[in-house]
Amino acid sequence: MADRETSRRQIDGRHPSSLVDALADPTDVQSQDFQSDKTIQNPQENVRPTLGEQQFSVAGHPGRAQPQGGGYVHPDYVHYNPQYGQESNAPVWSLAQPLPRVVRRGMTNGQPSNPESKPDYNTDTDTEEKTKGTQDSPNAHKDQIPASEEPPTQNPIRSDKHKPRNEDPEAKVARPDDEGFFNRWGRIRFVIREPLAEWLGTTIAMTLGLCAGFSTYASQNQAGSFASLAPAWGFAFMIAIYMAGGISGGHLNPAITISMSVWRGFPAKKCVVYVLAQIVGAITAGGLAYALYHDTIVNTAAVKGVSQADSPARQAMITTPKDFVHPVTAFFNEFVGTAVLVATIMALGDDTNAPPGAGMQAFIVGIVISVLVLSLGYNTGGCFNGARDFGPRLVAVMAGWGGHLFREQHAWWIWGPWAADIAGGLCGGFLYDLVIFTGGESPINYPRRRRKRAWLIKQKNLRSRLHLGRRKIGDIERAVHEVEQ
Repeated sequence: MADRETSRRQIDGRHPSSLVDALADPTDVQSQDFQSDKTIQNPQENVRPTLGEQQFSVAGHPGRAQPQGGGYVHPDYVHYNPQYGQESNAPVWSLAQPLPRVVRRGMTNGQPSNPESKPDYNTDTDTEEKTKGTQDSPNAHKDQIPASEEPPTQNPIRSDKHKPRNEDPEAKVARPDDEGFFNRWGRIRFVIREPLAEWLGTTIAMTLGLCAGFSTYASQNQAGSFASLAPAWGFAFMIAIYMAGGISGGHLNPAITISMSVWRGFPAKKCVVYVLAQIVGAITAGGLAYALYHDTIVNTAAVKGVSQADSPARQAMITTPKDFVHPVTAFFNEFVGTAVLVATIMALGDDTNAPPGAGMQAFIVGIVISVLVLSLGYNTGGCFNGARDFGPRLVAVMAGWGGHLFREQHAWWIWGPWAADIAGGLCGGFLYDLVIFTGGESPINYPRRRRKRAWLIKQKNLRSRLHLGRRKIGDIERAVHEVEQ
């Protein structure tokens, strides 16, 4: 069998240059014998799209994922369900597939795509409210060349027939379409679908993880161990990413959401909504897990002769550094773990690196989380997620465990799961973009002049919104024009 495979690969005298090349096209080996015949019968059957013709989305296809598997669809189904099979005109920064390629302010030279239009400095980096889901969206065409093919100092090439009109270079966000909704809830859900998906994913992931922790610690390791708890957390997040990844992206972590905004152009306005949804999901999960294991927690505390706050269940509910761990060590334990997590997610979402096969990305993220909990979880409990600690901690306080939980370890919940994890996530994205990533959407690859222009516009918009130093707005606008010249 091995000789047969070898001979097939040697038919046209070429060998796979690497394991990645060998796995890139699994049908390549089986189809070489008949390649010429198939080409004659159907010249376009074996023509593979070039990198410039392909589109990459965070949640599968850049638009809405088309039905797969050849399932039966009634001819009138689309008529009565207009939203079925429609492509989305907005990118999704998901952990389930390669990340979208968007154009950001720092990539452009200040001139709009249409030379007849004038730049608008009153728009922020996020243009959800002013952008219409149109056919001119660059993500709606398959002939767009990804930003990775262009040098970081140049604008991405676009087809002339698909030039947008007065387009803001930031990521476009779709606006609701009143057609195709069955009822009022359908319209409401369309508007808040992403936060709802983020809330649901966070709730599912943390409920499963917390319950696994209660099962392990409350049973005194009779129903599990730390070695089994780590993959439980990993696969819990894997399930949640599969559930919410195609809608909200399945971030489930404030550090990931903020890192996506800084390094990949995720709209900054949506960061606040996502983080709030993640916190609410963590609170919901904490309440569910505590309710499910309430009897076990009470029994364990009674057997030990201690309060619930001092029982072994405490280790499952909240994360705290060990008493012998120095605060600096605890900080960098969380910092390094989150940096590795975000850097890995950036690598998995980089279509120019070695992205995994379809449907495998969430599985790999789950494995990464399991490895991080196993390797870095002993010192601090392995949080790597501010919402994961805050939600259950708040539930524990409401359950009567005591307000001292928010004061322990010099307010560890602030400088550990929040400050260290967010800083670590930003550092992980920075290192990956500095060393490997070549896409122009990363601020690392902005030209110096355009980076300065983007910063000035940010400063001007911030002053306008906060009504601070309006006298300096004119000076900033003049500085922007000077940079563009």
